[in-house]
Amino acid sequence: MLGKLAVRNTKRSIKDYLIYLITVTIAFSLIFAFNLVASSEEVIELSTGMDTFKYILAFVNVVIIFVICFLINYTTKFMFEKRSKELGTYMLLGIRKKEIARLLVIENVLLAICALVLAIPLGFIFSQFVSLVIVNLLGIPEVIFISINFVSIGLLAIYFLAIYVLVLLNLLRRIRKMTVHDFLYFDKQNEKKMFRSNKKRNIIFIVSVILGITAILLWASRWTMENSGKQETLTYLMISMMMLIISIYGVSATCADMLLSVLLKNKKLKYQKDNLFVTRTFASKARTMSFTFGTLSMLILLSLLCLNFSSINKGVYKASIEMTAPFDVHVFEEKQPFKDFKEYVNVVDEDYTINKAIEFDVYKEPKHQMQNYFDVQFYDYDPVMKLSDYNEILKLKNMDTIELSNDEYFLVTSKDLLYKVENNKDIEKIQLTSGKELKLKGIDTKTYWYQINNTGRFAVIVPDEYVQGLEVSEQHLIIDTIEETDTKLREKIKQDLKHRLVIVNDDGETVVQYYRLSVRGSAIEEQNTMTAMIASICLYIAFILISAVGTVLAIQSLSDSTKYKYRYQTLKRLGVNDKSLFKTIRKQLLILFGVPVIYSILASFFMLVSVNNVYKIYLESEYSYLIYFVVGLAIFFFIYGIYWIATYIGFKRNINEES
Repeated sequence: MLGKLAVRNTKRSIKDYLIYLITVTIAFSLIFAFNLVASSEEVIELSTGMDTFKYILAFVNVVIIFVICFLINYTTKFMFEKRSKELGTYMLLGIRKKEIARLLVIENVLLAICALVLAIPLGFIFSQFVSLVIVNLLGIPEVIFISINFVSIGLLAIYFLAIYVLVLLNLLRRIRKMTVHDFLYFDKQNEKKMFRSNKKRNIIFIVSVILGITAILLWASRWTMENSGKQETLTYLMISMMMLIISIYGVSATCADMLLSVLLKNKKLKYQKDNLFVTRTFASKARTMSFTFGTLSMLILLSLLCLNFSSINKGVYKASIEMTAPFDVHVFEEKQPFKDFKEYVNVVDEDYTINKAIEFDVYKEPKHQMQNYFDVQFYDYDPVMKLSDYNEILKLKNMDTIELSNDEYFLVTSKDLLYKVENNKDIEKIQLTSGKELKLKGIDTKTYWYQINNTGRFAVIVPDEYVQGLEVSEQHLIIDTIEETDTKLREKIKQDLKHRLVIVNDDGETVVQYYRLSVRGSAIEEQNTMTAMIASICLYIAFILISAVGTVLAIQSLSDSTKYKYRYQTLKRLGVNDKSLFKTIRKQLLILFGVPVIYSILASFFMLVSVNNVYKIYLESEYSYLIYFVVGLAIFFFIYGIYWIATYIGFKRNINEES
């Protein structure tokens, strides 16, 4: 009998909480889909960096598990509240609390199994789409078919068990504390006003707002070129996030009372149309779920940050490639006596058509006047290049060459270090070891790449005659090929010329210095891999978070449509027609769905503006972040809007059924 009752109740729960079931099913489907992709040998073999995908995913899944736990626990609590009178009746009929607990556990397990069974085939379909996205981002023409494996199914089962064990233990704990009276009147409990004193409420609201503004300002202060590389920056960012979290919860706890107070003080506004009804309905709800509103706002903020970070990561793609590998092949020697580069040229020539090969030297300027400004450690010289070598590189990049007079020099550095020397009067003139004084002609960041020399921060370009007598620090080779290079070429060079990349350090240990070799095709593949991983995982997290928020608000609203149906029936008896009633419902749902969003959107925008202070030098435009923000909002509101529409349709259906 207990089993039949559990099955009947499960069917009823599926009907009442269809949005919840769909969200949980999709969440498990996405977990399964990404596990399938991460464990696929075909996907891992696409790129050397894809092997780390499964480790990153494991960490992300831990976060997702907590979000799903929150979602399921919250929904279970509502199901329990809605059926409390039914459960109390069971106790009056002589059914023991232990049996009632078993009944609820069976129902939840059946509902969970239903979601799990649906998630496996749906996740398999999702995995093909995820694979397609990754393949497109990697620029690979072939299509990868993801096959089902038992490892991924096993991981999904582990996640499933972990989530529902935690949820059901919490449910059993709640049942043990309940009495017959609690069961019968649980859904009739009066809503408690959180703040009996308006003064206390106003103080908390003002303090929370000030704390939020302070958090945003602290966050912005660390996103500057001067602070971006400092060790304490991460600590300050974490402090600002904690302050922002406290602020969000403080504002969420007080906003309902604040809104109601403003409306009640304005009689003209209070009695206009349905304002009083809508405001009191929202306030009565918000007063009892202020903590939930804070949590939802946090989830929305995280989802928007994920969407924005994904866009920025894709935006810096081109600049990142030019910084890491602007040439098809680049290798350098830093250990004297230097060897020629014929072996490298011959290996490349076996599979590629060489368009041009350029060799250049980097010299040591002992006075190292520039080094102090760039805070270069472990080097006691300024890296110097000949003008003729630099112009050869410019020609290879199809850029205009430069000219220097006998008393001029040119400085090349990265965009993120430009602030150290830009408008710096101390470097307007430098003096070489030879005694020659040179004045600065200009500074360029477009021709800089990380391996321009081993100091990795800057290069001083001087007329050719001024390098005479200077010690050679490094010898470089740049090869330009007709065909596009790939990772296979880098692996071939590493294998065939490993002896050229091996050195014996001062301790007598043999060290392989692969950092001295860069191949553009390999760098592009690695960057594509990173972009694919970040984009897919950020979208994965954002979708789960937005869906969780939408589901909680939908369940709240649909539960209210049944619990407080008499309110809407009263409006109808007072002569309110269906058109006006549905307009009131839309307004009510817009406020409920909109309140958790406002603070999160404002906070995410100002946080993105701060992040842009650092990343704008790598983007196509310093205003590109605005496009990313708008696109992120569009994705968010598209998913969020689906939940709002589904809630509105369900709300109307419940009202019509009960009237």
